[in-house]
Amino acid sequence: MSQPNCDKLPAVDYLQQYKNLLVGNRLPNLRKKWDPLIPCRKDRYLTPEQLKQLVARSPRILKILDEMSENDKAKKKQLTLTVRQMLDEIGLARSLPVIRWLGICIQSTIKKICTGVYVNEASIENVKRKVGSHPVLYLPSHRSYSDFILMSYLCFTYDLEIPGIAAGMDFHGMVGMGNMLRKTGAFFMRRTFATDKLYWYVFKEYMHSLVTAYHTGIEFFIEGTRSRSCKALPPKIGLLSMALEPLFMGEVPDITIVPVSISYDRPLEEQLFVYELLGVPKPKESTMGLIRSVLTIEDRYGGMYFDFGDPISVKEYFGDSLNRFQHALEPAHVQNLTKNELALIFDLAHDVVSCQQRRIVINCFNLIAICYSYRMYLGQGTTFDQLCEGVIILSGLLRRQGAVVAVDPSRIRDVVKESLRIHCNILTIGRDEKIVLEKPRISLRDVNRVKFKAHALTEDTMKNTLPIFYIQIYVNPCLYWCSSVAITILCAQQLTAHGKRKTQLGKLKQSVEKLRLIFANEFVFYTVRDDRDFAKDLQLLKNYNILSDEDAQGQLSYHESHVTGYYLTTIAPFLCCYLQLLHVIDTKFPTKSFNEKELLATAQEYIEKCLMSHNTLTHPYCLSLDSLSIALGAFNNLGCVTKIKNSDLTVYTANTESIRETHRLLQSYCQLLPFNYLLDYTVASKL
Repeated sequence: MSQPNCDKLPAVDYLQQYKNLLVGNRLPNLRKKWDPLIPCRKDRYLTPEQLKQLVARSPRILKILDEMSENDKAKKKQLTLTVRQMLDEIGLARSLPVIRWLGICIQSTIKKICTGVYVNEASIENVKRKVGSHPVLYLPSHRSYSDFILMSYLCFTYDLEIPGIAAGMDFHGMVGMGNMLRKTGAFFMRRTFATDKLYWYVFKEYMHSLVTAYHTGIEFFIEGTRSRSCKALPPKIGLLSMALEPLFMGEVPDITIVPVSISYDRPLEEQLFVYELLGVPKPKESTMGLIRSVLTIEDRYGGMYFDFGDPISVKEYFGDSLNRFQHALEPAHVQNLTKNELALIFDLAHDVVSCQQRRIVINCFNLIAICYSYRMYLGQGTTFDQLCEGVIILSGLLRRQGAVVAVDPSRIRDVVKESLRIHCNILTIGRDEKIVLEKPRISLRDVNRVKFKAHALTEDTMKNTLPIFYIQIYVNPCLYWCSSVAITILCAQQLTAHGKRKTQLGKLKQSVEKLRLIFANEFVFYTVRDDRDFAKDLQLLKNYNILSDEDAQGQLSYHESHVTGYYLTTIAPFLCCYLQLLHVIDTKFPTKSFNEKELLATAQEYIEKCLMSHNTLTHPYCLSLDSLSIALGAFNNLGCVTKIKNSDLTVYTANTESIRETHRLLQSYCQLLPFNYLLDYTVASKL
């Protein structure tokens, strides 16, 4: 397989390619003549209704109807009607007046809340030059509900046909809004449908027809859901497999994938994210709620950044691994992808996530969050000047790694002040220019405590932990650049601890691989790329003089540096989270089985008590349900727990020996972290 062209970004300041739509007369005329570039030109263009008819008459659907009806004509007629109802529920529609009207609403909201909408126009022009002959899949990163709406707005702005957009049923149920989104190209999918055989086949065939017969391209989120933690999530290959199946079956000559990176100075759902991570139930989406939230927005949310990655030819990516001859003997609709083909798709999915992450814009507050966290973990206050100094250091470190960093060092004080102004709900400048962590004003009186996703945290716990969660979700976008380097640093520290100043390269590599395996899903590490990533991290640390070669036999020396603390800050909360969850499994469920909800509730309750008593190695972010859930999956993969699937419930049993071995390993790493976790957050907020 070939590697997609996402590792190298231009040597010039990449941000110079971004243009701000809010400056000058760059906003589009939404009444302009609509003559877009068609991503996949056809001899005949189907209407949305014709597309549904094509699906209903397809060999795949006719076959499943015959199987399920068992030659019963009345049953087949009823099933045919059900298929039609499913297609009406799923299918996209098109209405240019609705698209224009929604564009006007978006434009009005953007001008009200944003200081900039920054678009890499060169990347869009590159996409337009390379599409037109084959089906196109747009795969954006997903950090906000507004991602897919803004994607459509940008396509309209730059005269690129608006793709069919996979949307969840949450939006379908919104009065008026669901129908309006459908008319802008959204097609709807149920969250789970593996047990509904007919719906599975209908949706799969609809995706198949969008690829083989429709012309607009398809947009969906490869991570499967919004990242509430604002970091990369492991890719889900369900929709991608459906979309790529026609290529493997030889029904299309090639498919083009366009990774899209979308990032925000401040996501609109900032507060919602931290509440959900702590287990507060998400409010049900409603049209009136959406209208109310838009009309009452008073805060400024800074900039939004959009970058289109270099288009990937899937045929070229797979190369000789793409063997379509094995599917030539039978009709495509009676075949499924092989395990080897699914493995190829999994490789591709990880590379797409990597392409997205390399072009995510790291903004000033991401760096501020790391700097502030580092000094707070050391038990030190932070002044404005210290914050500026830390931002300059971090921007230099990440730029060396290839990150796109939106910080101008020549005007650092103005940039940091502007960033703090946008995020004044989190950090402010207090007396003597000391940085103050703001306490949130919350009330849980209107929240049904029974509906908490896990343990019902107290209001005091929420007040004390929310500020740290706010900080951490802005640290998390930097994990793509920092987590692998931090793990290499931590392993080098452990191997050279207790008076040892040197270690063998082979031992370091082995330790790094073991720790990367534990956190593979948390930081989206992919074992296929371990060697390449380790070589890059090793060279980087040598460039920083943190590691140095001692001899030709691969012996390395470790040297402490101020740089290491910044990197370790980014992963410290996750190390503590995994450590605490292992302790909970070992002490609370040593002999009895448990389901995920029971474990998460028990873990949150235990961690809450640890925080109240100021136990060491307990970080507020240990309460994050997302990380606790990902950790459980990791422990299952490692053999620390065994998953048992019943018909209606999935339970786990603990493997005590493996749990304790992994706990000892993580504890040895956590104890090396140069941070003071005996944090009194009442005191910390005054620093």
